[in-house]
Amino acid sequence: MPDIKLVATDMDGTFLQEDGSFDEERLHRLLRAYKRQGKLFTVASGRSMLALKKIFAGFEHDMAFVAENGSFVQYDGQVLFEAQMDEAFYMRIAQQLDVLPDMTGYLLSGRKGAYTLESSSPDYIEFVKHYYENVQPVDSLADLDDDIFKITVNFTQKTVADRESWLNEHLSGAIALTTGFKSVDIILLDVDKSTGLKSMCQELGIEASQVIAFGDNMNDYQMMQFAGTAIATANARQEIKDLANEVIGHCNDQAVISYMEGLIE
Repeated sequence: MPDIKLVATDMDGTFLQEDGSFDEERLHRLLRAYKRQGKLFTVASGRSMLALKKIFAGFEHDMAFVAENGSFVQYDGQVLFEAQMDEAFYMRIAQQLDVLPDMTGYLLSGRKGAYTLESSSPDYIEFVKHYYENVQPVDSLADLDDDIFKITVNFTQKTVADRESWLNEHLSGAIALTTGFKSVDIILLDVDKSTGLKSMCQELGIEASQVIAFGDNMNDYQMMQFAGTAIATANARQEIKDLANEVIGHCNDQAVISYMEGLIE
């Protein structure tokens, strides 16, 4: 394996256990060792920057963030890349989502918060609060005082794969990627987690061959294609396992941080 300089991991189903937890003491030790050896720990997630900063409070100065499925990248307090949706664009997509019969809710994810319609079900609003910070039910999605990076939409578990395909056939200027059992993220076309990693690597002088990436779902696919080494968890989708150089243990067994510890020289 080449000298690894950037270690990037997805969150849900990969670095985090299914209950959303991770071992903070192990991460503290890992980050200290990585700093000594010139390795950069990077979280690459569909979650918003607000949510990631809350999860990694106390760690944020020793790591980098690829948030919103690559639409927002930050390292050492500096924004390295961002790709915003303009209002006409996200309103057009919202109109397309409104007519889908099995759609159970959607929100817009922005710099300052996340926005869903007041007409959304209470169950949906409670669900998204597990993944987004400052969730605000609003009467209308027009004229929001925020920069919008992404739309996330929920379907039934039975129909989510078909809806991902349908959206990619009918969306213009955007791409839909499954991120979980019921959720699909919609981001700008030609923006994904690899976009964020590439911008970071260019800024820091890191080659793709020096990147290792961990993932489990289809929003990790391009990131794992970009990385010199791609690792899938045992619970990953088959497409991700087929792409990976190696398949390791289940996310509940903390397989990713164990592998990361093995990279310490």
